Amino acid sequence: MNLDKKSSTEKISQITVFNDLAIERANETVTVSLEGLAFSESRSWPHIVVKNMASNEALIYQLTDTNNDGVIDSLIFQVEMSANSSKQFQFSLNKKRLAGITDPIVSYSRFVPERIDDYAWENDKVAFRVFGPQARKLVDEGKRGGIISSGVDCWLKRVDYPILNKWYQKHADGTGDYHKDTGEGLDNYHVGKSLGCGASGSFYQGALYSAGNFSGYKTHAVGAIRTSFELGYSPWDTGTAVVKEVKRISLDKGSNLTRYELLFDQEVEIVAGLALDINSLSLITEEESGVFSSWRKQQDSELGLGIVAEPKYVTGFQTYIGESKDTSHLFVKLKSIDKRIVYYAGFAWQKSQQFRSKEEWQTYLKAFSLKLSSPLRVEIE
Repeated sequence: MNLDKKSSTEKISQITVFNDLAIERANETVTVSLEGLAFSESRSWPHIVVKNMASNEALIYQLTDTNNDGVIDSLIFQVEMSANSSKQFQFSLNKKRLAGITDPIVSYSRFVPERIDDYAWENDKVAFRVFGPQARKLVDEGKRGGIISSGVDCWLKRVDYPILNKWYQKHADGTGDYHKDTGEGLDNYHVGKSLGCGASGSFYQGALYSAGNFSGYKTHAVGAIRTSFELGYSPWDTGTAVVKEVKRISLDKGSNLTRYELLFDQEVEIVAGLALDINSLSLITEEESGVFSSWRKQQDSELGLGIVAEPKYVTGFQTYIGESKDTSHLFVKLKSIDKRIVYYAGFAWQKSQQFRSKEEWQTYLKAFSLKLSSPLRVEIE
């Protein structure tokens, strides 16, 4: 969409975005504080128009609460940046524009009571789920259908539109089975009692401790760019201490990796894990850059798992091959800083055609690490 030129008397803000890396950056999210723009009244924010000044094209954006205090404070949009480049963007007002009303929801999450009590999230690339308190209660009561697990389950999608509601609906009404691929993908990944795709726990004296199922949740945002939510856990034993934990989780459009921000009531040393099995073909461990991955056979395809963390949080790694089911992992050892740990975890399913090989997956993870170390710079003019 091209925009007409605005009146010279209209309030306008302009920013320049810089990519200081010698690599291209696609689907990169830019965050702009609303306080830095020329529009001081919050009622005007949904009417902001973001324009790429080179192409004169209006961009989709999302208003968001970056510090989870319940107050909208920032605007996010995505850019494509060439290596060592800069782009300018202009912010103006158009009362006919209303952000989020007509924009498609790409990044989505919700509590799923119709499937016991999962919490699930997705974007245009990947989908995940974790298990809630009712699933744990079923186990405690000796009933079928429950599970006690803090593991992150992978839902292997191969379409860029949302599938969570559709798959859960056909499961609930008996019209289909999300364990079978009818063209959109399927859930054929086994998480069980393992950490699955990047869940956290504590590996102490040869035993894995974890928080188990989440005990509470709060959905913060769904939208064209980002979904974010919070999961609470009952106090859990790390083997050396009993800790309280809250996970703040988000997933942006175009990313194969979920962002995990773990908040504790004390300083901790924990692990994030990638579950391994007999089909795991290769591992990559690059402690200095915070990149860890596995590549495995996955029925009629192949699957890559990955964890990326800033090196300041990483204290080492350990490959553990257990004797019983769901116990083998690549553990990434992490330490908190100010009672906080941030890392990213996700997957690449070869059949989705997003990544054709383990080499492409590893290249993606290494580039992701580089971008973490050198985020886009934003200057408000």
